[in-house]
Order: sequence, then C-alpha cells, then structure tokens
Amino acid sequence: MEQKTNMRGKTAKYKVGLFVGRFQPFHIGHLHALAYAAKRCKKLVIGIGSAQEAGTEKNRFDAKTRIRMIKAAIKENKLHLENISFLKIPDFYSDEKWYSFIMQKVPNLEVVFSRNPWVTRIFRSRHVKIVKPPWYRRDKISGTKIRKRINAHKDYEKLVPKAVVQIIKKSSI
Repeated sequence: MEQKTNMRGKTAKYKVGLFVGRFQPFHIGHLHALAYAAKRCKKLVIGIGSAQEAGTEKNRFDAKTRIRMIKAAIKENKLHLENISFLKIPDFYSDEKWYSFIMQKVPNLEVVFSRNPWVTRIFRSRHVKIVKPPWYRRDKISGTKIRKRINAHKDYEKLVPKAVVQIIKKSSI
C-alpha cells in the first residue's frame, strides 16, 4: 500500500478528506477537530455549510467571514495547513442534492470528519468513511452557546481563537 504524506511530511492515512460545519463562529473546538483531521489527510477540504445564510440568529456570519475566521485561526496557531481548501456548501433541503453537490466538487473524497448526525447519516448511507474527531470541552464550547454570549454581550473570548475575536468584534460594529 502506498504511503501518503500530508504537507508536514507526516504519514497521512487518507488522500482527500472533508471537514464540514457551519462554523458560526469558528471556535476552539473546531480548531482542535480541524487539526485532528488535517493530520490524517494529504488534502483536507473545509466545507462551509449553509453558505448562503448570514445575518440571522443561527447564521450570523457570512461564508466569506467564516473562511477569514478559519484562515486567521490557522495562521495564529501556526498549524501550517497548506493542504487545506474551502468549499462553500449551500443548503439544498435534499440529502441527495447536497451529497451530489459535494461529490461533484470533491470527487476523490475518502473520509468525512464529523460528529453531526445528519452529515454522518448521509455519507455513511453512501459508504463513505466517517471519522468522529474527539470532543474538546464540549460541555463549555458550542456555536450556539457562543452566539448567545455574543448577543447578550457576555464573555465569549476564551471560547474562540484570539484572531477570531478580532473578526467578530469588527463584524459587530
């Protein structure tokens, strides 16, 4: 079996992986899951879910801002993840259309990194390997909890990378 390496020269188990989320906002738990997935892939595609949504309570940030958050967090944490790319994934309200869109854009997909039951069901039913990244402080960190804190003007800064705090503050002006 051919050995695959990621951009840091480490042995990568998969050639192409997908890490999908809404990242509303991108938080420390996401950062840990991203690092976990990137170590295991030669190429990692970060899927920005609900890409067409912005300005609502559930989907506060547009896709462009979410990508900036992720790139800033990667740079700040010196993860050197040159092997990543981004895919904006709109909502289709059809499992088949959503799945087909992703597979058309990422045809060599081997593995999906997710703990989302809907995402895992869609890919598992089509025999795509699912890997669940380990939880990181799940009791304290979730996008919903962070959005509630932001909206209530409560402390959220320790739950997201510092670079993301700056982006959130600029987008709230």
